[in-house]
Amino acid sequence: MKRFFGKETNVEKFSKLHVELVYACAHKLKDVMKHFYEGEFDLLEMEVDQVSRLEHEADEIRRKMEIEFYNGAFLPFDREDRIILAELVDSVSDATQSAAYAVSLGKIKFPQNFKEDFQELTEKSCETVSVLKECVSMLDMDLSTALAKAHEVEEKEEEGDIIERKIIRKLYDAYRKDEISILKFIELKNITEKIGNISDRSEDASDRVPIIVAKRKG
Repeated sequence: MKRFFGKETNVEKFSKLHVELVYACAHKLKDVMKHFYEGEFDLLEMEVDQVSRLEHEADEIRRKMEIEFYNGAFLPFDREDRIILAELVDSVSDATQSAAYAVSLGKIKFPQNFKEDFQELTEKSCETVSVLKECVSMLDMDLSTALAKAHEVEEKEEEGDIIERKIIRKLYDAYRKDEISILKFIELKNITEKIGNISDRSEDASDRVPIIVAKRKG
């Protein structure tokens, strides 16, 4: 595929590495949740530390990207949008870290009848981030594919919303039937919303892509 700016620039390399780190951070949440289901809190804490490490590395790369932009990377009409996109992509790893912390702080016994629901939600959030990674990677290669992937991110986010609402309804029902305590209800609802927020932040980032595409198409 043709590159829009010829030889790959430093900021393009940083952008690729940044989204890879955000992707790895989001997918690490699956390991966090696996230990949550089993009540393995020592192992869970180790995975949360890995999430934090990846989030920090993504932050560092984003800062390097910003320096490249300050030094004149990309044309002026494109620069602002790329800075905003980098910040929005970075917010995905922030949301992942927030979800991981929520899981680790509560240390509640996980109700096994919710396991499949939480697995489905976590997987959907990871799928959304995966598509976002493809979307950002295509920005400097194929604008039409990047735009299509942006729309796919939106679809994945909507699918995640459906799963999130299903879990919250099920939590309310379990609480009303005294199957879970008020503390467990609050903790699980909070975790549900934070996992869903990963998809929300991914969609926010992808929403910037049509703007970039439109400006480049002129």
